[in-house]
Amino acid sequence: MKTLLKSAIAGALGLFAFAAASAQAGYKSDHHNRSHHANHYDYSHDRYYRAAPYRGSGVTVSVKYGDGYRRHGYDRRHYKKKRRVVHREVFNTRYRARIVLIEEVVHRRRGKRLVCTVEARGPEARYVSKRRIHRIADRNCSPRARIRVFA
Repeated sequence: MKTLLKSAIAGALGLFAFAAASAQAGYKSDHHNRSHHANHYDYSHDRYYRAAPYRGSGVTVSVKYGDGYRRHGYDRRHYKKKRRVVHREVFNTRYRARIVLIEEVVHRRRGKRLVCTVEARGPEARYVSKRRIHRIADRNCSPRARIRVFA
């Protein structure tokens, strides 16, 4: 009697496990990445199908009235930064880098300002010493220019 009861319980548990496994397999049976039926791609699509058209077939119309700056009471010219390059010079280094000096006139709220930018560019720009960049800036920038060094 005990063995019959044990085998019945084992059978019931096995049947339950088989049902759970088949339900799980049925959940993913419509698509998996290992193999397909020969006519798999002839179907319309399943829930994993992502090749839908980008947009619907309807017509889209958009209208733009004016530009954003004038709508808020500002003029586009007010925000445009005006720059004019006055002097540009390139210094070669012993590394695969160059030191670029650009002197330009920048229009600010309080008038024009002369700005001299010096920076090292190139794949080995990190090997150029800051001391050399500062010396080039001191020698070649105008005396009244504001110096910006990027090292």
